[in-house]
Amino acid sequence: MRLVLDHLTVRRGPCPVLHDISLTLAEGEFVGLLGPNGAGKTTLLRAALGLLPAEGHSSVAALPPAARARAAAFLPQGREIAWPMPVETLVALGRPGRRPEDAAAVARAIDRLGLAPLRKRPATELSGGEQARVLLARALAQEAPLLLADEPTAGLDPEQQLAVMTLFAGLAAEGGTVLASLHDLGLAARHCTRLIVLDTGRIVADGAPRTVLTEALLAGTFGIRAHLSEGPEGLIFQPLGRVAR
Repeated sequence: MRLVLDHLTVRRGPCPVLHDISLTLAEGEFVGLLGPNGAGKTTLLRAALGLLPAEGHSSVAALPPAARARAAAFLPQGREIAWPMPVETLVALGRPGRRPEDAAAVARAIDRLGLAPLRKRPATELSGGEQARVLLARALAQEAPLLLADEPTAGLDPEQQLAVMTLFAGLAAEGGTVLASLHDLGLAARHCTRLIVLDTGRIVADGAPRTVLTEALLAGTFGIRAHLSEGPEGLIFQPLGRVAR
């Protein structure tokens, strides 16, 4: 599913925290949303979904609520699970219904995240990384054509980070659209088909990883020096140090 944002602006009082964002995401794209802390990544995701008051247009936010729920799934940054319900019950909240296809979607999401051995366990008894995977499975159970994820690899060990990024790349290869805010530039460079970089609420770069992660952008936006090289499994990102400011 395409996501179209046209002159999207979010204000806090008179000051814009997200300024005049226009972009289009197409089917088959896995887009990494990058930027330093406070750049506006979470605000963009929430405004695109219609969860924040905004000026401009979002093709998803413009949909009626029921159609929006079918079109887009959202994994928020917060990972708190308050109720001690079994894992499979929590995942099923992403796919309410009693039809056979609903149960099948929940089972697929549990399997894709490797949660089958934990399906009967109370979610509150799991580790933080396991809880993060459960919440991602809940979003996947919607089987929506568009997935927006806010820092989906936070709190995961390296193996699970790679598994999640591979999963997202697979969803895009199947024709889905994935937009994920990320802090790990190495993971983004290796797995995403496209990178969008925000700084102070504005898009400062948009394109393929190799064209976006230039020395000038890394120094000016992230304050680091780094080296990019081509490896057998994609781009390799190697931080070299901080830039004196």
